[in-house]
Order: sequence, then structure tokens, then C-alpha cells
Amino acid sequence: MPSKPTGCPRGRPPGVKNKPKTIEQFVVEQHSSPIAPPPVPPKMAARGPWANMTPDERKAYSAKLVAARQGRRALNNTNIPGKPRALTNAQWAAVKDEAARDAKRIIAKMKDAGQLPDDPRAEEALTKAVATLRAAESPKDIAALGRLILDFTKAKPAQKIEATVRTAEDILDEMAADDHANG
Repeated sequence: MPSKPTGCPRGRPPGVKNKPKTIEQFVVEQHSSPIAPPPVPPKMAARGPWANMTPDERKAYSAKLVAARQGRRALNNTNIPGKPRALTNAQWAAVKDEAARDAKRIIAKMKDAGQLPDDPRAEEALTKAVATLRAAESPKDIAALGRLILDFTKAKPAQKIEATVRTAEDILDEMAADDHANG
């Protein structure tokens, strides 16, 4: 089905300037007038503290900035793993010392009760886990460490499973008893 006329003819309208050319005309036109590259934007003037410095002055200024950055990094060492942001380094050290004392006390009680494995490496690992548990703030860390400590110190409760295996004779005897009771 042909489309309705819309008033816009398809194709090139008559009298347009860009009429198809012969190959020879096209090649001559391309070689005689190549496309000019786009203009390069003008270079901006240098700005900031580096603008009016000589290379030696720039080098000295850069060294000064690096030294200042290194000095701040040493003073503001907040990248201690596990340290809450609200605590200073001294406060965090006090919390960890308290946790280590608690861990030693707890491990000694567990050892007296006979709940620790015989391996000294296991004792060291459990001491570290208890100390970390005492200093941890995250509920996720507390749950994971608590589970780890319980796995290695307490026996898991055994589930009582009663499995009765019935033989075919038992089933037939039951069916025969039901038939005698009903009949």
C-alpha cells in the first residue's frame, strides 16, 4: 500500500546545488581543496603559584610542598585497622591494652577448665580472637569472633536421631493385624 503524500517529496529536490558529479569532477574537487583542520584553541596563560616561577623555583616549591605533606601524614596517622574514628590513637591503645588483659584472664580460666585445645598455636590464636572480640565495635565482627571461639572451645550438641527401619515382614504383620481388628 503506498503511503499518503505528505507534501515533502523524497530524494533530492530539483535545482539543488549538490548534484551528483562524475568521478573525474569529484576527484579534482577533492585534490584541489582539501578540508582544513579545525582551529586549535589558544593556549591559556599559566595561573597559580607556579605561573611566574623559574624551573629552579618550581623545584624548590614542589620539595617544600612534599615535605609539608609528609609531616602532616606522620601526625595524622588515622589509618589504624579497626580503630573507630571517634577515638584518638592513645585512647585506642588503651582500649586494646584493656582487651589484651581481659583476653589473658579469660584464656587462663578456659585453660583451668580444660576447654582449650592442646596445640599452643591454637591457644595463641584464641587469645588473639578473644582480645579482638573485647575491642570490637561492629556487631558483625562480634558475632563472627564469638562463633569462632565457640567452635573451637565448646562441643556442638549432638542431635538425637531415631531411625527405625521397618522390614517388609513388619509391614505385612501390621496389615494383617488391622484386617483381623476390622473383620
